[in-house]
Formats: sequence, structure tokens, C-alpha cells
Amino acid sequence: MSSWREDKLWKEQKRFIIATAAFGFFFPLLFFLFFDLLINFFSFLLIIIFPTLFLGFVLLKSIETHRGFLDTLRDYCTFIPIHYAEGESLLEGRFNATYALILTNVFIHYAIELLGPQVRELVESYFTCLPDHLEVWNMALSPLTAMFLHGDAEHLWGNMVFLWIFGLVLERRIGWKKFLLIYFLTGLFSSIIPPYLHLVLFQDWYSALGASGAISGIMGAFAFRLFYKRMVFPFPILGLFSILFGLNLKVRMNSLMVIMTYFFFDFLGSLFQLSGVSVGIDYLGHLSATLLGMYLASRLRFGDEAVEEMMLERALTAVDEKGNNQLAERLFQLLLEKNPKRWEAMVPLARIKNRFGPTEEGERFYLKAISLLIDREPEKAAEIFAEYFGLYHRPLEAPKQYLLTEVLEKLGKASLAARALEILADDPATPEAWRPRILYRAARLLEKLEFYEAACYRYEQLLQKYPDFKEAEKIRFKLERLKTVRSDTT
Repeated sequence: MSSWREDKLWKEQKRFIIATAAFGFFFPLLFFLFFDLLINFFSFLLIIIFPTLFLGFVLLKSIETHRGFLDTLRDYCTFIPIHYAEGESLLEGRFNATYALILTNVFIHYAIELLGPQVRELVESYFTCLPDHLEVWNMALSPLTAMFLHGDAEHLWGNMVFLWIFGLVLERRIGWKKFLLIYFLTGLFSSIIPPYLHLVLFQDWYSALGASGAISGIMGAFAFRLFYKRMVFPFPILGLFSILFGLNLKVRMNSLMVIMTYFFFDFLGSLFQLSGVSVGIDYLGHLSATLLGMYLASRLRFGDEAVEEMMLERALTAVDEKGNNQLAERLFQLLLEKNPKRWEAMVPLARIKNRFGPTEEGERFYLKAISLLIDREPEKAAEIFAEYFGLYHRPLEAPKQYLLTEVLEKLGKASLAARALEILADDPATPEAWRPRILYRAARLLEKLEFYEAACYRYEQLLQKYPDFKEAEKIRFKLERLKTVRSDTT
């Protein structure tokens, strides 16, 4: 642990976090200072000249990299009209907590709308936080119910888009239980604190509603857990291409800087709120929820996981793009010091060790990664085994190899699986308890692959060595049929 904490690479990441957060907080001032100047004085440049120069640049880049024009354009442009985390899918293959929250909020809002304005007024007067009709029961319940109420469709969908963008990515990392814990704790906190603080300071109350406090809490946790992620902003500065086709320039920004920019606006709005100015948005609720989200993320120890994942990405980039194997190797080793079960670091480290040919050290990393994955992610283990077998031409231990056989077959690697089983069957070190099963599985695979001669050989070997094998009668029948097939083919 000490080497992880004291390593200069770890200290570099801490400096990066502090610098990015500081820059993100003051970025809006710099941006708006120059943006107005840019729009006023260079509008012609933005609409006509810049798009033309940009497309010329993309064309030259595609020629240089020997890629298609559209493939190259995709690296720099997007049709997606909202900002999103780069390299992260905006869809999830299974139903999760983020989808459940979005559907619940949407259902409640439109159900109330369908019931008419009178029902809406009644709901808002009893179920917003600090409602107009304040009673004991709704005083306790309203902080929760207020999180699922929205003023209008714009308020609802603005919140849901942010929940979708940040919620899906965060939930993938921390799981639905921790995700919901942060969502509800920060949502309740932001529902309660600002209205009551306003009541204490100004002897007046306002009713709070909306999921934005809870979503701000999710963003705070996102900033802590995924500070290294880059976000893609669609920037409509491609002139007619942006206006007519919705084609936007991809502007990439660090996610921590993005969230600190939102934090700046919430901080500014909170100052107005605390000075008694009515701003129409609960900036103080957003600010308090973001801070609580960051605090909860720190208490749940998301920070170490974040740095670990960032360093893994940095190491993989060093191998894939820069070829800086010395830096990559150091980062992978540092990750394994911190987390000896991080298989994602073992496989690329094995490749680095084997760059001049198979090595014992590389083999150890491959085998350990396969052992870690074989029960929980067998398909991934099978893919790594295929890579390992291609280098070393050695099977795993009998139980593990037998377990992987079916997975390899599903992945279209039946021939490789059969070869590994045959090596095991002929190896004197293979436990006798496993050998008949290995022989039978190998013979069946060879038969499926239509290697009839090899299949017959393995079936005969099995019957000769183990005449009392439980499938003996079935195997004899198979042999007769296979011999007929062999004679027909010859």
C-alpha cells in the first residue's frame, strides 16, 4: 500500500485532479469573456470559412491515415445533440436503477398531467417540500415525494437527460445499491436544507420540487469516481452543416472540469439565493447535493477505484498509441501492487513480457488472469486462453480445461479446444480421474468437426484403457457408424 501511495505516478494524478477542478471552476469566466467577442466579430468566419477549412482538414487526415472520409469525420463530429462520456454506451442491455428512476419520474409527471390542473394544484400543495398545506404527515413525507415532482415538461426532461448521461455510467461502476443510496440521500438532503435555511434566514418559505438535487448528488459522486473521463460536447460551429444536418464538432473536456463548471454556476446562484434574490432555480439545493455526493463517494472509497481505473486506461493508451512500454509496464505493475486481482492489467503485462517471444513471467500472468475469470466471466477467460494457447501450446489443468471446452466451442474455437484436450489426454501428468472424461470430450469434439479418423482413434483409445466407462456401449455404436462414414468418404 505504501508504494502505491508514495509512487510519483500517484502523486501526479493528485496534482492533475486539483488543477483540473480549479480550472473547471474558473473556466466559465474565461469562456464567456471570449465567446461574445468570437460571435460578434467572427460570425462570418464561423458560418462559412471555418466549416470549409475543417472539412479540408478531415479530408487530408483521412488520406494521411488511409481511412475513409466518413470514418475520419466520425472522430471529430457527432450527431448526438447532448454531451456524453466518451467511450461509454448511452444504452444499457439490461434494466437498471437509472432506467427505473427515469421511468418513474416520467410516469408520475404525465399521470398528474392527464388528471388535470386541479389535481396538479392539489399534489403540489401537499407533496412539494414545505408545501402550502403543511401537516405532520406530509412534513415528513414531502422531502421524498418532492423528488418525483416537476414543474413542467422542460423541467422533467432536462433532469432526465442529465440522469441518463451521468447515471448510467456511474451505476456501471458502483452498482445499483450504492447508486440508489447516493441518489436518495442527496435528494432528501437537497429537498430539506435549502427551504428550511431560507425559512430561518428570511422568515419566509418556498416549496421545492424536482429531481435535480438528487441528480446533482449523482454528478458529485461522478466527479469523484470518474474524474479522469473525457466528455464530448456537441459544438454547433460547423455553419450550414450544423444548421441543416445537426452535425456538430466534438469538443472534448475532462468530466471533472465539466462538473466543476456546473458547480461554479450553482455556487454563483447560491450566493444570490442567500442574499435574498429570487432566482427561480434551487441553486443552493444543487450545490449542497453535489458536495454531499462528493462526500459520500469519498466515504465509500470511490477515489482509489477511480485512480486505479484511470491508470489502467493510461497504461493501455501507452501501449496501444505511444508504444511506451516502459511507462505502461510500470503502471501495470503499480496497479497489481494495489490490486493483485486486477486481471485487466495482467493480460497486457503478459503481452509486454512476451514481445520478444514467450516467457515464463508472461505465462504466469496469463494463467492467473484465466483463473480469476474462469468462474465469473468464462467467455473472457476463454478468449484469453486462446491467446495463451497460441503462444505456449499448453493446456490448462484438467478441471479448468474441461470447464472451458464448452465456452470455447460456443465462441467458434472448437478446433483449439479439441487440440488442448488431446494434449491433456496424452500427458502422463493428467490425473487418471480426469483422463476418461477428457478423452471422451475430445473424441466428441473431433467427431463434430468431422475429423472422423481422429475421433475413432480417441474413442478406441478410451475403450481400450477404460472398458468399463459408463458410455462404453454408446461409444461402440458410434465407432461402427464412424467406420461406415469413413469407408464411404474414402
